[in-house]
Amino acid sequence: MKIHNVAQGSAEWHALRAKYFTASEAPAMMGVSKYQTRTELLHQKKTGIAQEVTAAQQVIFDRGHVTEELARPIVERMIGEDLFPVVGTEDNLLASMDGMTSLGDTLFEHKLWNESLIAQVRSGELEPHYYWQLEQQLLVTGAEKVIFVCSDGTEQNFVSLEYFPVPGRAAQLVEGWTQFEHDLSNFEPTAPAVEVVGQSPEALPALRIEVTGLVTASNLEQFKAHSLAVFSSINTDLQTDKHFADAEKTVKWCGEVEERLAAAKQHALSQTETIDALFRAIDEISAQARAKRLGWISWSRRER
Repeated sequence: MKIHNVAQGSAEWHALRAKYFTASEAPAMMGVSKYQTRTELLHQKKTGIAQEVTAAQQVIFDRGHVTEELARPIVERMIGEDLFPVVGTEDNLLASMDGMTSLGDTLFEHKLWNESLIAQVRSGELEPHYYWQLEQQLLVTGAEKVIFVCSDGTEQNFVSLEYFPVPGRAAQLVEGWTQFEHDLSNFEPTAPAVEVVGQSPEALPALRIEVTGLVTASNLEQFKAHSLAVFSSINTDLQTDKHFADAEKTVKWCGEVEERLAAAKQHALSQTETIDALFRAIDEISAQARAKRLGWISWSRRER
């Protein structure tokens, strides 16, 4: 094994990992990872683009680093030896150990305290999601065993087991990486699907009406001219996904226009008994909005 003088988590460490097949990637390569599919790993290795770490994930990672540091002295007292974080490679494989003894015969791997994993540790049977990482650590280092710990950094919440290499698994791991390397050479990344987002027609100006016995103040004529111009500019020839996405937005928009006009009409009605010219104009605009909305629904159902 070649030991690399890089700090785990540093930019140099990330750059080094990109050149090798790592122990933490082994579960995904074997198709048993809880967090990443084999295809996602192929895409990452081919493009060099890793999955973005969310803020919530970063909090968990940071907590994991802190509890690992707290748990290491507990394990050192258990085994009577010091443990040192190590990054090592063998051929095209890499492993980053939370700890290794000076003789290199014992490794330390820490995971955050969680009920599911606690049960596995207590039963002495780890899921493949965990043991493939340990198998690669043992293969790269040539160590005899891994002290696998699940804790919150305290002795009160601390369980562990000794993991020894299982006959046949190392060969499976090597075969898996060989096949993965072959698949990687032929892998063609696919562009992520682009979500088509519809665009509503431009917003209409606010409709202002004030009445007494007469219409005392209104921008209705300007509102009508602007509205009809917008309606006439709406595309009715559905050809692309963008057109259909726009159609869905337009249906909603027209419905909102109808609601606004009804509210304006009701407001005016509350101020006077009847003003025929005012209501005829409002009804005309509302009818145009309704016709467009129903027309879009009909088009969408026919063309889909």
